[in-house]
Amino acid sequence: MTILRKYMGEAIGWVGAFFSLAAFSLNSMGFTHGQSVEYLGMNILGCLFMIFYAVSKKAHASSVLNTIFLLVAVIALVRATFL
Repeated sequence: MTILRKYMGEAIGWVGAFFSLAAFSLNSMGFTHGQSVEYLGMNILGCLFMIFYAVSKKAHASSVLNTIFLLVAVIALVRATFL
């Protein structure tokens, strides 16, 4: 069970990295923009997964950084959706 947990944690980290990189790439290539629900949603998912991974590895700097990015993305999503 421990090996499965290890690989699931790694997979979650890689999925988070994929979402963040995909959002950045789509924005940079002009397929989406920085205030779109798709872009912000991908960043939120990416941050959540990378926070989980960083906490599991006790990587405090990464977890704090991704938490800040998550808060910024959530605030931007609320502003883009409701304001």
